[in-house]
Amino acid sequence: MAKTMISDNFTLILRISTASIWLYAGILGKLLNSGFLNPSSEQYVGFTIQYLAQGSIIRQFLYIVAMPHPVLVGTLVMIGEICFGILILIGLMSRLCGVVAFYTNLIYFLSASWTGAEEYGLNLLMMIINAYIIAYGSGNFSIDSLVLRKFNVVNNKILWIIVGSVIYIAVIVYLILI
Repeated sequence: MAKTMISDNFTLILRISTASIWLYAGILGKLLNSGFLNPSSEQYVGFTIQYLAQGSIIRQFLYIVAMPHPVLVGTLVMIGEICFGILILIGLMSRLCGVVAFYTNLIYFLSASWTGAEEYGLNLLMMIINAYIIAYGSGNFSIDSLVLRKFNVVNNKILWIIVGSVIYIAVIVYLILI
């Protein structure tokens, strides 16, 4: 019982910490940043994408998927970061959220790791935390634990990995096709 309590407390601390990073990035870094979606601003997301593509190992991916639609991609990123933060904080759909957040951090990692240790370390750490949430769930201090009492599907890791992967791939394919 003590081991479960320690695990639940650890998971809760991870969730709160991770959620705060997502919410800070999504709300303060993007939503409240008037220049983020403004092409005439130095803080415009299109300039960020262009900068990151210069040294990225996924340069072609960024040019094909993100560069043609910087405002749409920026909006999706902002909404995603805020949703990840809220869902991880309250522990709702944690495994699905962890999968989509993992892919998002992977894209950030591959795009920005060349810019320095800060981007490399933060995104690598976030991927590890996302993998932990996928593997172990959100713990007893979560909405998922309440839902689990009625629906065991919350614990199905493979299902959430498949659903999250399909969602992420669908968004990428949509961005390529429009």
